[in-house]
Amino acid sequence: MALKLSTKMRNDLLSGKELRKTFEDAVIKIYSGTAPATADEAVSGTLLVTVSKAAGTVSVAEKSTCMESLLNVGSHASGETFGVTINAVDYLYVNTPDLDAIPLAAAYAAVIDQCPDVEAHACGTINIYIRSKFAGVTYTCVVKGAVTGTQTLTLNAVANATADTIRFGSAVNGVISKAAETWSGVAVSTGVAGYFRIVNSTDDGLTDAVNKVYPRLQGNVGISGTEMTLSNTTITSGATQTIDTATITMPAS
Repeated sequence: MALKLSTKMRNDLLSGKELRKTFEDAVIKIYSGTAPATADEAVSGTLLVTVSKAAGTVSVAEKSTCMESLLNVGSHASGETFGVTINAVDYLYVNTPDLDAIPLAAAYAAVIDQCPDVEAHACGTINIYIRSKFAGVTYTCVVKGAVTGTQTLTLNAVANATADTIRFGSAVNGVISKAAETWSGVAVSTGVAGYFRIVNSTDDGLTDAVNKVYPRLQGNVGISGTEMTLSNTTITSGATQTIDTATITMPAS
């Protein structure tokens, strides 16, 4: 047995979209019965419980927002080192060779863009637009090393994490785990859990074999030897189901 990925999910991963980004606002739906043959197929069985953040009710298209900053690169002398610190890591640039304002901003944006938590783009002037890569996740960004320049940083928007959707943390040693939050849900039906899907709130559960617009991660549920293990697979309507740990591992080979 193994996790099954929908076509949209595979397309996203092959096109450079991270799993963490794909499911930055997601839920886990647990169903009774046998799992569909592929994650593109419509769901089968009965929906037993939707696992969200702290059992919150997730509305359709519920979405967190990103944190944004605007960095004015300013002017810097030839050979000058300057930059920012993002989440306690320095992203510095040495102005060698001495560049004019616009190419300097473009070159430095490429340095900031190496940070795994943000994306950076030169705005065609002396400004660099910085945005959190994952909605709902905040970052700290401070100017560092501006000696003769006029470098300034302005916070345009603060990230807003929805109260209801779940999210994953950063990958460590090839493993991504649930964020430090409660994943739980109140069961809406009674039955024996057979399989689950991690999906976004817009997913209607219908077949996606033609349009291929829904990223889905599907696996079996059991007491042992399955992609999701529960101490008791019998879920009772009205009871709260909690997922204490959750990890997804990228195999080395």
